[in-house]
Amino acid sequence: MLLRGNDWGHVLNASGARGFAGEGYWFHPLLRSLGLRYDGSTFVSKTTTVKRRRGNMALTEDHRPASLLPDCIVVKPLAGAVLNAVGLSGPGAREVLRMLRWRHDLQKMVVSFMAIESSAEGRLMETLTFLHEFKAFVAVKGVSNVALQLNFSCQNVGFDITSPLVNEVAHVLDLTSDLGIATMVKVNALVPPQAACLMAKHTGCDAIVCSNTIPWGKLPKDIDWKGLFGHESPLKHYGGGGLSGGPLLPVVERWVRRAVDAGISKPVVAGGGVLSEYAADLLIDAGASAIELGSVAILRPWRVAAIIAHVNRRLRSDQPARARPRARTGLTRRTTETT
Repeated sequence: MLLRGNDWGHVLNASGARGFAGEGYWFHPLLRSLGLRYDGSTFVSKTTTVKRRRGNMALTEDHRPASLLPDCIVVKPLAGAVLNAVGLSGPGAREVLRMLRWRHDLQKMVVSFMAIESSAEGRLMETLTFLHEFKAFVAVKGVSNVALQLNFSCQNVGFDITSPLVNEVAHVLDLTSDLGIATMVKVNALVPPQAACLMAKHTGCDAIVCSNTIPWGKLPKDIDWKGLFGHESPLKHYGGGGLSGGPLLPVVERWVRRAVDAGISKPVVAGGGVLSEYAADLLIDAGASAIELGSVAILRPWRVAAIIAHVNRRLRSDQPARARPRARTGLTRRTTETT
């Protein structure tokens, strides 16, 4: 996937899949024995806020989860689903950028950032503060080695993201455009594809990423919440949490197709429920230019390396442009709007 003349690959790690700076989690060494490998994919940092944030997951001094099994994450391996309410726990942007500055082994990296103030004006001020730190970081690493992912989709931080989102994204992209680096806007599948198309028209937007988690209880016609977790969220005390994993696949596949039908002008990075090569094919066939892998590393770690290799084979740059194929009949899609 070429953005601003630089190749960012066809597989991106979901933000947080490998920690803030690629340090990973305690279980990663164990999972490597099962075949977990990220070779051939592009690193994306865990989403950071400007200031240190406690969130719902306690962290150690080196910014790893303090608990081996944090109570803000519920994993359903057989159902291929993860519910989390981490709430953007983190050390703040300055510390994350310091950690990344010393990762000379990561040739390319995508820094994920989210502003969390309760008002749009406050979030713009947060973004300005972040950019002050980030510009110095880019100057050290180089514009061809760093990309920015603007996260507009995390529901675990206490404000409503359904306000005039398109205008807010445009204002933020006005601020980031001067960086001269590849910039991606991340949304979840509750954002109408038509709205994402408007975001993509901004000259400062180089790609759209969909999807982050789906908030508890949303899209009940598509997601069997009761069948997965019972009558109420096991993370009710944290606000309900957000869902990732297999149940998101048909939702994201439909979203990508609608974005393509609406004439989206920039590449789409699609993720959500990619637990197999077949799942990746569904999103590629829908029109995705790259695939994002996240919860598969927890749910099906032995498949990660094979999925990355498969996607890279399908989307390598020397292949001729492919026409969008007819929908596969093996996946049921609903006509219900995702808003």
